[in-house]
Order: sequence, then C-alpha cells, then structure tokens
Amino acid sequence: MRNFWIVIGSEKNWRQAFVSKGIWGLEETSRDKIYWLAVIPDDLIFFYLTGRVKGIIGYGIIRSKFYQNVPLWEAEIKEGLVKWPLRFEFDVEFLLPEDNWESEKFSIPRGAEFRQPLILKKWEEVEGIIRKLNPSISVEKFSRSSVVLPYEEKKEVQPTHEEIKNLILEIGKLQGFIANKEFPMGTERLDSVWRRLPESVPTYVFEVQVGGDLYHAIGKLKHAYDIWNSRIFLVASKDVLGSVNHLISGTFHEIKSVLKFIDVDKVLNLHKAKIDIYNIEKNLGIIP
Repeated sequence: MRNFWIVIGSEKNWRQAFVSKGIWGLEETSRDKIYWLAVIPDDLIFFYLTGRVKGIIGYGIIRSKFYQNVPLWEAEIKEGLVKWPLRFEFDVEFLLPEDNWESEKFSIPRGAEFRQPLILKKWEEVEGIIRKLNPSISVEKFSRSSVVLPYEEKKEVQPTHEEIKNLILEIGKLQGFIANKEFPMGTERLDSVWRRLPESVPTYVFEVQVGGDLYHAIGKLKHAYDIWNSRIFLVASKDVLGSVNHLISGTFHEIKSVLKFIDVDKVLNLHKAKIDIYNIEKNLGIIP
C-alpha cells in the first residue's frame, strides 16, 4: 500500500538532495526514527521548501532507505559530523523549473509552522496537489503502488507515443538525471528532457515521432539547440529516416551535424538493458 508524505526542508538542503541524485535524511531522534521506519519503497513524497518559497515544488517516489554515517550535506561536511543519518533515496517524478518555484508552488495553510520532518496525507488531498503542480499528468497512476518491471518485448505491437516517452523518462532516471516529460519551452512542450540540476536547462532533449508532424518535431529540437545548446534526439521508426535526412539537408541544415536519430527499437532495447543491469546491481547489493 502506497503512502503519501510531505517532506519538509530548507531550499539549500533540497538543492543538495537533488544534486546528490535523490537522497534525503532525518535526524536520529526517537520521533524522526518513527517517521523513517514508516517510509517504504514506492511511497510518494512531495518536496516542501521552507524559507522564501514556503510551498511544494515537485514530487518523487521513494526507491530505498538506509542508515549512513558518512557526512553528505554541506553542514555535515563543515562540522565533520553526521546530522541526518536516517536516509532514503528517491526518484524525481516532477519538479517545477527553479524560476517558477515561488510563482507556481503549491501552498499549504500554516505550512510555515511545520515542525515534524514528514507529514502523512490522504489520497484525496494528494490528488489535488499533483493536478495543480502538473496538470498534464494522469494522476490515477499514483493512487496505488506500481513496481517497475523489466521490459518484456511484445512482438507485432508498436509502442505508443506516450509509452516511448515513459521509457525515455525511466532511462534518464536510471542515468541519474532529473527527467521530465512535457517540459515547457516558451509556448511549446518538449516530449522528454534530462537535466543535471533543478536550476539547469535541459542537457538532453528528445522528441518522439510516432505519426504527427515531423517538421514541427524537428523544429522544436532546433529551437532547443539554439537557445540551450542541448543535445537533441529524434526518436522514430526507420521508415521516416528518409524524410528526416531530407529536412536536415534542406530546411534544418544548421542542425544536420548535431541531430541524432534513434530508432524506436533501440530505445526498447536500451530500456530493457538498463532495467536488467539495475536488477543485477540491486541483487548484488552494489546499490541500496
């Protein structure tokens, strides 16, 4: 059974948590240990920032929890002692762009007066928070636990546009990036992006072409390259490769040397390989 938590912390500590590829910690007190013991893998957490923001800026899924007596946060390293040894790892499912933290946050009444490190919420409350932060997402998938299973090849079934985006999202997270779908770029939305830090622009940008307007998709990738110098990828089936080559030899010749074409089958194979490696490392204890 999945639980839903609001996790409270300073803006500085949350930045550190995101940089550390999704690690949070609690003090080793009797009260905090009760919360830590209650958190289980696959729980959903909201990132609540105190200070100037005073609100929720995103959410993620708990991956594992562990005890660690090695300094991680800046305050721990400065003082040479571990303040928050009760730790857990999480994957970022959604995070507002940093410029929008104050303007688009989800505010909670009396939020600034939180004293406990985690707050348990009911699904009825959680649903509204997710919809407010990320209106384009289907919230139903968060209402129950969902364990990621290794990809199982399905013959004669072409994956949908949304399924391919989800695979790219999972690959990005396994690579240690902050991965987002429907990432805003002016008035446009990019299918999938990977970022290194919450405040950084996308390092990798993906457009998935399963039907639809190929010209428009390549145009969005060119714009991402122009304004962010992102690495740009078009994910599509081999049957459109001729049309792609025609467009990048003419209208979009400026990005001919930087646009990478990825066949859909390669995304499926890469996702399966990443999940297999993750499961092997998990079983060996290489990762918590």
